[in-house]
Amino acid sequence: MLELIIACAALALLEMDTTYLGQFLFSRPACTGAIMGYICGDFFLGLQLGVFTELLFIDFVPVGGFVPPSGAICAGIGVILSTYFNMDIYFSFFIGLILSLLFAFVEKALRKYRSKLLPSIEKQLIEGSLTPSSLIAQSFLVEYMAVFIFVLIMITLFGPAFCYIDGNIPKSLHIAFKFSYFLVPWIGLSMLFISFSTKPKVD
Repeated sequence: MLELIIACAALALLEMDTTYLGQFLFSRPACTGAIMGYICGDFFLGLQLGVFTELLFIDFVPVGGFVPPSGAICAGIGVILSTYFNMDIYFSFFIGLILSLLFAFVEKALRKYRSKLLPSIEKQLIEGSLTPSSLIAQSFLVEYMAVFIFVLIMITLFGPAFCYIDGNIPKSLHIAFKFSYFLVPWIGLSMLFISFSTKPKVD
């Protein structure tokens, strides 16, 4: 259980690199997948999940108010579910993909909540009851705990649930998900090709 909590804590820290802390590209799915694979004891599984996720998420850039699905959450949760709950990689990938979309809504809600606090924070800064350094530290801590709690809750929901229903999953569903999973790199490569082949308009 402790190892699982440590893995969730590490994933929350890597997700922070997306926009909040560092931006050293550790949060890119390929890096996150490889790092989480190493932490969870299966580096090559993590690398595969990370690369497959990277091909789908490479065109998503968190610029301005746009909150894209989290590639780090997708790859990281996929690795944790596969390694700690023996979930088939094609199931863990798509569960990670769904949860990355869900996390985008959580992130939007957090940003809206923080924006409502801005008048109060500005007042505290002017009065001197709050310093910029403590404000930054509190913001990082709140964001980190929100990501950590989200990851931990999703893992504890989907991991045991899969273990419970694993033996009752029809073979046809396994085949369908496996086929869809191996289509992912081809879809990603086609999207990448379209992105690089699109020429900017010349006035």
